[in-house]
Amino acid sequence: MALRDLGQGFVHWWLWGLVAWTDIKQRYRGSVLGPFWLTLSTAIMIGSLGMLYSRLFKTDIATYLPYLSLGILAWGLISTVLGEACTAFVSAEHVIKQIRMPLAIHLYRVIARNLIVFGHNLIVFLVVVVWFSVPVNWADLLVVPGMLLMILCAVPAGLVLAALCARFRDVPPVVASLLQVIFFMTPIMWRPELLGPHVALALYNPFNCFIDLIRAPLLGEWPPLTSWLVALGSTAFCWLVGFPFFARFRARIAYWV
Repeated sequence: MALRDLGQGFVHWWLWGLVAWTDIKQRYRGSVLGPFWLTLSTAIMIGSLGMLYSRLFKTDIATYLPYLSLGILAWGLISTVLGEACTAFVSAEHVIKQIRMPLAIHLYRVIARNLIVFGHNLIVFLVVVVWFSVPVNWADLLVVPGMLLMILCAVPAGLVLAALCARFRDVPPVVASLLQVIFFMTPIMWRPELLGPHVALALYNPFNCFIDLIRAPLLGEWPPLTSWLVALGSTAFCWLVGFPFFARFRARIAYWV
């Protein structure tokens, strides 16, 4: 039943894709720039942090700003998907109780919505690419399997978070606090080399590895093998733990919400 739920939910891609796009339109209804307000605020934040931390780290801003912008954009996608997955079932309470449809649709909706926002925010990086003449080569294409692997990992992780948060309403604040701590422990604004002999703490950080699979190709570099192995291992672990959890408690979610 759980496997059929995931499969049927994915087949109805037109439904969760349309609802995700409607969410974006509703969120910025009446706004002139629409979702590009978020892009503008992201650009201001990246520009401000880039000028500040390039001086603090004594790094050339031409190399630091592309690194920083992709780190923040990739982290924004990952953290927002996980954060909004916590309320995926709770926010769809009226639908779950009244309409028979695959529960996975509500998570796919969250992922699709944030991929659309990520696409808007990529404009910031494109400006950085043009301004600082970031090299473009065939390594850029590796961002596609990197993104797919990240989404594949987000599905079981999101299902577990959505189910847990439907049962225990104290979980979302805990997840938000953990994500804030992980942000500072992950090399987004700083480079792993700054840890010196403790560099392994960053290199084997699963969040850093998924960010690396997005950031390295777009910077014209080949993602290290370590990042691929850790990301694949994390994805396998999430499915081995998350799918049985969802299968075990799927029937109870309608009562929890």
